Amino acid sequence: MKRYCLVPALLALAGGGALAQEGPGGPPAEPPAATAQPAAAEPSQGGYEVRLKSLREQVDDLKGRVFDSKTRLMILGEQILNNLIAEARAVIIHENDASSMLTLEEVLYFLDNQKIYYQSNREGTLDTQREFSIFDGSISPGNHVLSVELVYRGNGKVFTYLSGYVFRVKSAFNFFAAKGYETRVRSVGYEKGGLTTPFEERPSVRFELQHTKIAADAGGEGTGAPQGPQRQ
Repeated sequence: MKRYCLVPALLALAGGGALAQEGPGGPPAEPPAATAQPAAAEPSQGGYEVRLKSLREQVDDLKGRVFDSKTRLMILGEQILNNLIAEARAVIIHENDASSMLTLEEVLYFLDNQKIYYQSNREGTLDTQREFSIFDGSISPGNHVLSVELVYRGNGKVFTYLSGYVFRVKSAFNFFAAKGYETRVRSVGYEKGGLTTPFEERPSVRFELQHTKIAADAGGEGTGAPQGPQRQ
């Protein structure tokens, strides 16, 4: 009867397994433990659109300010040139007589097709002024044409639905500037009609005219009495 020695065989098998795991040259290096890398933060689409919209609004606001400044400089230059002619004078006043249902957004005036005044309500300038000067200077004697453009917006603070209304009112007025006289023209933005008048038909402009003699006599005092206002 043959006897088998199991211990050497088991040791041989155990040794072979160990060698197979270790491999040549000693025990294998353990692979580095994987470390979680934080994902790069990506800007949300909503935040990007908000920033882009804000930048666009800032650019539009700057463009508007530049336009306003250029317009005022151009008007100032034209007034300086007009003041070189001292034979007749003109004073043009704007009055805002519209109710609180309308907000004045823009005012634009032309005298003989030349722009003499522009003001927007970008900074609330027109909200605080019910009456202001448009022109005060010398003009050539003769016939002249005053043109006005007003932009009104419905005041949503009074009634919410009014904010959807925008009105552009245009009107022109012919007047004669006499030599030695000051011609005063008052342009009044108001609401015509009554409660039964449709809201979109109410914004309008009327004009009042007055002549005052400014020529001085030998005593140094002005002659002539002011003429009563004329309306159109």
